[in-house]
Amino acid sequence: MKKISIEEMKKLEFFREVPSSLIQTILNQSHAVSYQKGAIVFHAKDMVNFIYIVINGKVSIYNITKHGNRKIIFILGKGNLINHNIINSKPVSVFCEAVCPATLLQIPKSNFLKWMDQDTALMHAVMNSYERHLWRMSHQLKNTTGNMYLERKIAAKLWKLGRDFGVKKEDGVEIDIDLTMNLLADLLGAPRENVSRACKNLSSRNLLIYRNRRFILPMPDELAEFYKA
Repeated sequence: MKKISIEEMKKLEFFREVPSSLIQTILNQSHAVSYQKGAIVFHAKDMVNFIYIVINGKVSIYNITKHGNRKIIFILGKGNLINHNIINSKPVSVFCEAVCPATLLQIPKSNFLKWMDQDTALMHAVMNSYERHLWRMSHQLKNTTGNMYLERKIAAKLWKLGRDFGVKKEDGVEIDIDLTMNLLADLLGAPRENVSRACKNLSSRNLLIYRNRRFILPMPDELAEFYKA
C-alpha cells in the first residue's frame, strides 16, 4: 500500500486550501488503493461507503444505455473527487473504471462528513468540485444533442481532453490517454464506424493525428475554432 505525504496531497487542487493538520488526519484514517487498467472501482447500484479522490492516473465515469452500450460521462484525472453521493445514503447511479493504472485515496464517508462540518476549507473544496461537475455536465448535454454534427462533437471532446490531459510534443499536443475508437465512441455515445469516419475527415483537415492509440492535436486553437463554428 502506497504511503502518501502531506506535500503530495497539497499539490492536488482539491487539497490546496485544506489545512495540513486536517490532511494528516485524513491520511491517518484513509487508504491509498491501486487499480490496474480496466479495474472497476464501483458499479452502478452499489452502496459506496467511501469517498474517492484520484491521486495518480485516470478513471472513467460511465453508465449503460438501454441498448446495452457504455456511455462515458467523464474522464477524471489527478486531484479529482470521483463520487458525488457524499451526503445521501443511496446507491451510486454510475460505474467507475480505471482508464490506466491509478491510485485512489479511499476515505470513509462518515469521517469525511464529520470533517466537512468541522472545516470550511474542506467544505469549499467539495463545493468547487460540485460546481465543476455541473459545468462539465451542462457542456456534455449540449454536445450530445442532435443539433451538433459528429465531427464537431469529436473536435469539442478532443479539445477538452487535450486541455485536461495534453502533453506538448513536436507535432502538437498529445492526449495522455490510450484512446481506442471504441472508447471515443463510448465517450460520444455514437457508433464506432461513424466516429472512425469522422476522425478520418478531421485528419484530412490536419486537425488531428491518430497514432498508436494516441490522439495528437497539431493545432488546438484551430480545432477549437472548428467546433465553435
